[in-house]
Amino acid sequence: MRKEEVRGLIIYALMIVAAIVVGLTVIRNQGIYMPDHFSGLGFIILVVVVAYLINVIGLELLHVIGAKIGGYSVVSVDILGVCFYKKGKSWKLGFRDFDGISGETKVAPKKEKPNPNTISWLPFFGFAFEIAACVLTISFTRGSKVQWLIPACTIVILISSMLALYNFVPLKLDSMTDGYKIRLFTKEVNVHAYNEMLRIQEKHRLGEDVREVPIFDEITEYTAEINILGLYKFLEDEQFDKAEIIVDKLIENKKKLHIDTYNRMIAQKVYIAILTKELEEAKKLYDEICPVEVRRFISNDVSMPSIRAYVLIAGMVEGSQSEVEFAKTKVEKAKKKALASEVKTEEKLLEKALNYVYEKHPKWVKEKAA
Repeated sequence: MRKEEVRGLIIYALMIVAAIVVGLTVIRNQGIYMPDHFSGLGFIILVVVVAYLINVIGLELLHVIGAKIGGYSVVSVDILGVCFYKKGKSWKLGFRDFDGISGETKVAPKKEKPNPNTISWLPFFGFAFEIAACVLTISFTRGSKVQWLIPACTIVILISSMLALYNFVPLKLDSMTDGYKIRLFTKEVNVHAYNEMLRIQEKHRLGEDVREVPIFDEITEYTAEINILGLYKFLEDEQFDKAEIIVDKLIENKKKLHIDTYNRMIAQKVYIAILTKELEEAKKLYDEICPVEVRRFISNDVSMPSIRAYVLIAGMVEGSQSEVEFAKTKVEKAKKKALASEVKTEEKLLEKALNYVYEKHPKWVKEKAA
């Protein structure tokens, strides 16, 4: 299990423990304040649902406001899978996956030097304001006709604190939290790389060509993303020597990459090796850099880099026609997960891999035709 996943599980466990402890002590003792026309359990469930929705919607709204203040335009707002997104110049509504515990807001630079810190810090101030408002409400409603606000506000504090614990912890978890972004943005190179990444993604979204992609010597979470975008340009132009330099640099900095990114870089390395080296040399490299867990990842991963690498591994290293055909069945699903800018390049790279395999195994082509 990855460190990020372990940390995430610890945070989830703390959230659950906090909910149980507060529920069985503070909220239970506040039962005398609950409204007469509600059952205690019904009231608690209703407030939990409302508090959760207010917090997750509020979090993304604060991200939107923070983006505007920081000099960004909003590209999409995803709340619990319901996504408002820009398609061209118009807005659409649909269902999309998101990176986070409850939603995700994607942005694009509008100013020359936008400030990403406002996107992450504003929710923190919003959380502090919410807690302060709830504490004041509890203080001033005791003994009044609306004293049911006391347990209601306590539940709101609990729900918002649980979400804040996950979102503001300055550690790398299973998603990119505001707390972790705040930590990353203390380095100027990350701010520069983040904004550059957003500019490139916006050009791709609009269907514009990206002629120049900067390559960073210092590898961080965000510079790695930019270097990977540059890697695609070299792969597309079949400048495999330059592509391999980027791949090697990223592999050397394994600790600074997400484990999935690292494994996909290994897949890229194998892809380049099989296409450019003698097969025995490529097989030797595959044995050296692909332990069992990496091989398992590449064979199961639904991403274009892993699929095209596995086509070559299955076809050239393992000689398995059935595995090559199985890899092809995952392509359409992988395309949906890829950036729009990557799809055309990935289609060409996959076609190159398939052609290479079928040239070495012409009998497979005849069997397919039959």
